Amino acid sequence: MRNFYIKDLRPGGVRGVFTGDKMKITCVIGTLGGGGAERVMTYLADGLAARGHNVTVLTLDDSVPDFYVLSPAVHRVRVNLPTFKKPSVWGGIPRLWRLTRAVRATQPDVVISFMTVSVLASCWLLRIPYIYADHLDVRFLTYSLKWKVLRNFLLRGAYRVVVLSERDRKFIAMYHSHWKSAVIYNPALPAPADPLPRPEFFEEGKKYVLAVGRLVQQKGFDLLLEAWRRVCDDFPDWRLCIIGAGQDETELKGLAETLDVQYSVQFVPPQQGLKAVYQHAQLYAMSSRAEGFPMVLLEAMASGLPVVSFSCTGPDVIVRDGVDGFLVKQNYTDRLAAKMAELMKDDEKRRQFGARAREVTQRFSLEKYLDAYETLCKEAAK
Repeated sequence: MRNFYIKDLRPGGVRGVFTGDKMKITCVIGTLGGGGAERVMTYLADGLAARGHNVTVLTLDDSVPDFYVLSPAVHRVRVNLPTFKKPSVWGGIPRLWRLTRAVRATQPDVVISFMTVSVLASCWLLRIPYIYADHLDVRFLTYSLKWKVLRNFLLRGAYRVVVLSERDRKFIAMYHSHWKSAVIYNPALPAPADPLPRPEFFEEGKKYVLAVGRLVQQKGFDLLLEAWRRVCDDFPDWRLCIIGAGQDETELKGLAETLDVQYSVQFVPPQQGLKAVYQHAQLYAMSSRAEGFPMVLLEAMASGLPVVSFSCTGPDVIVRDGVDGFLVKQNYTDRLAAKMAELMKDDEKRRQFGARAREVTQRFSLEKYLDAYETLCKEAAK
């Protein structure tokens, strides 16, 4: 197969040799702390390495402990740049220099940046093709004027700006026509078939509505508590379990007391593995104000959980209304409560919806996800 030589800024050198088969791919992300984007990035890095590519994962902030573990086949590089905002342009120059040296040392054919804009400047300086992946609803992203100008300039130079929905792609086409966007949905992996022990924090004899995510306004757990207030008295053998941590934890616990639902709501810290939790819950609820393509929703459905969710970006593609769950209009807590109650009282409908929910692993398979990124990387390297 034909070889492609791509020049570098380094005098008298080349960045690397791409044979059209195996590539050197560097994936960049802030941390490997808990989060959907971090989880997906580990799937991507491990999957591409398993296909024979030389994959490096470069993280920027060592102050956050790892929540996910990479395959031994993936190289790990830590740059240790914990400060993401500097008071002036001059303050960012040493950071950019260190980051550029770290990227250059990996000698990539292509860089995939997960929501990390600063590394795009390094790629631009080194003339390395780059793909930028955003895992949030792009309509709700906010930046200072300085960062907005820099971000728009750098994303114009990206081989592709990967987003998680057609809605985001259309938004980019309307307001950022110079960005070359592509839609790649997050993957859903099959759940383990073997039975797992019941989580210790699940009360015996109780059924559970489950919700997982950071305890921040975006996730809308305040709206979920309001919806729960409408149904909990009619279902005394049910509990609402919210798993996560975040800046709104104290406020949400106070809201549960104000609504007088604290006796039927459990706040549980982040768990390393949620497979047993999904297996022993009966229903998954998502009340987010904005989403990308939520991994927790994919995992819950892959485990056979029916879903009730607000119809925001992401869930509106994943959940098939009336087939494997219910979608309700954004912020309408009365409708969210009504659909939760409909499934909570109907064991057979939950079973039917749960069986169809498992089809998510075929609709959004890991192989499709890896194929899409592998194709983009090969095209970009050429």
